[in-house]
Amino acid sequence: MKRAPGALILLAAGWAATLWIAPWSDERVNDLFVYRVFTDPVLGGGLPYRDVFLEYPPLAAPAIALPGILGTGEEVFRWAFAGWTFLLAAAVTLLCGALAARTGGAARRALLAAALMPLLCGALVRTHFDLAPVALLLAALLLLASGRPRLGMATLGLAAMTKGFPLVAAPVALAWLAVRADRRTPAQSLAALLAALALPAVAAVALSPGGAWDVVTYHLERPVQVESLPASGLLLLDELGAGEADSVQSHRSDGLEHPAADALALVCLAAMLSLIAVATALARGDARRLVLASLTAVAAFATLGKVLSPQYMLWLIPLGALAFAWRLHALAAATAAAAVLTQIEFPARYFDLVDRELFPVAVIALRNLVLLAVLALALRALRAARHQDLLDRDRPPVGVPLDQDGVEPRVLV
Repeated sequence: MKRAPGALILLAAGWAATLWIAPWSDERVNDLFVYRVFTDPVLGGGLPYRDVFLEYPPLAAPAIALPGILGTGEEVFRWAFAGWTFLLAAAVTLLCGALAARTGGAARRALLAAALMPLLCGALVRTHFDLAPVALLLAALLLLASGRPRLGMATLGLAAMTKGFPLVAAPVALAWLAVRADRRTPAQSLAALLAALALPAVAAVALSPGGAWDVVTYHLERPVQVESLPASGLLLLDELGAGEADSVQSHRSDGLEHPAADALALVCLAAMLSLIAVATALARGDARRLVLASLTAVAAFATLGKVLSPQYMLWLIPLGALAFAWRLHALAAATAAAAVLTQIEFPARYFDLVDRELFPVAVIALRNLVLLAVLALALRALRAARHQDLLDRDRPPVGVPLDQDGVEPRVLV
């Protein structure tokens, strides 16, 4: 990829902006303190789940703690984490370019769009570890698209064991393999996925069965998070007088409690699962369909869950970059708009949102509507690709004459 050095220079310039130039440098709300509190005892010999609480899957531990090798003091860790996440961002950028080239898109456009992530998302790109599972997810998709299904599915399992969201791409990938590979390959690929999931999970349970179970209950018991789509619905119900939405601080975030909260969260969950099922059904085609359907499933998980933290926008960067590479400009623009709207609210107006001031509430409601538009546009692109495949399948080979009714003549042997 000849354009890769220029893209990495652009990425570095954006990274510098997140360190020194407002508004991109605003980091008044971030997870670095939580990461340092975890890293310090772990590097001192403490074990995740048994000695130190970890709310993420087991492989999140090295993704969080690795920068702490250089030190866990506030400034040292801040700079080390910034350097670590820059390397991850560079990997994501290069993987977007490689996937674009593999799927018939313009690699230079994908590289350019992905390199803009610091300017689209702000300082959260370097204060959260989400780029680690994103990079692993993209690597898995590239391996699958390159004809290495077993290694690809194993890498997908490692991504899910770093942060759970890549797992929603698994049914998409397996459905894609079912129609593109021989009979044994899907089963072997599933076994590779399950092994990559099971080994870290078994290790976590062996360290501390109770601590591992606490992670599960932690997420099941979380209230609806204030920036999520269900939260926008609860605030609307509150405004209409249909029950009061009470603010709560728990699970290291700000949430809402409302009589309809569980029901609304279940409706969104059902919609999420339905969209993932549709994306899975539409994935059966070429490598572009695999990648688009997988990233659509990830977008559905981010949009329709009861938690939608600002760093989830990093999960959507590849979708926007590849949409730009494939000249799906409306989808690329919607993805970028969702990231920019998030940056308008977070972190500068986050506490105003918690206090329910009109402007940030409206910005987040609009952002959530834009995310729904992202899903609609992605599904439309998948349906269009499927329709084109059907047309191509029905079109006779080049050079075969048609009879007077436009039908390819049969050759009887």
